[in-house]
Amino acid sequence: MIKRSICATKSIKKAALLALMAVGLTACTTQEQPAAHDYGVVTSGDFEFMKDGVTTYSWHPQSEQVYLSQKYDETLVTDMVRDAIEEQLSEKGYRLEQDGSLGDVVVGFGLAEESELNDNSIFDAVQLSTGVPFYDGKGKLAEKGSLYIVFSVPNSEMIQWRALAQSGIQPQLESGESKQRISGFVEMLFRRMPERSN
Repeated sequence: MIKRSICATKSIKKAALLALMAVGLTACTTQEQPAAHDYGVVTSGDFEFMKDGVTTYSWHPQSEQVYLSQKYDETLVTDMVRDAIEEQLSEKGYRLEQDGSLGDVVVGFGLAEESELNDNSIFDAVQLSTGVPFYDGKGKLAEKGSLYIVFSVPNSEMIQWRALAQSGIQPQLESGESKQRISGFVEMLFRRMPERSN
């Protein structure tokens, strides 16, 4: 009887130890880590208005609002973004109106570096916010870059679709890598846009 009691006590201790280990392991695996994000995107509106009769586009006269520090070549970065948007629209079958003519849709974009235009200022201007922080490879808070794209119809104040995309700035990228990264963002933003048959 004593022997059975000792065995039962050892079994209980062993079960309790295993239960504690399981709880400890669970606590380790469910402990929240700060979320790492490559990018944040928020959109408003949709591309339904482009399904019927929209085949051309033109640039908004106040497009290309850029807030970059002197660390960056403003013209180079602006050209990369404009080229990426034009390339994606062309691939979807839309044609750019030349000579200042109005297209079926009017497109505009803006760029900002966080130190030049912070999230609060962006929200005040466009009423969009991703609310996403970005970190560098060492876990330090990274400065974010913002890309805002807007679509409207000619002679109308009403915005049909707009998006704010943000990501941590990677100043060490070569020009080709930056171009590829910007193109990837624009392609992602336009993925639900209807295609025109050429």
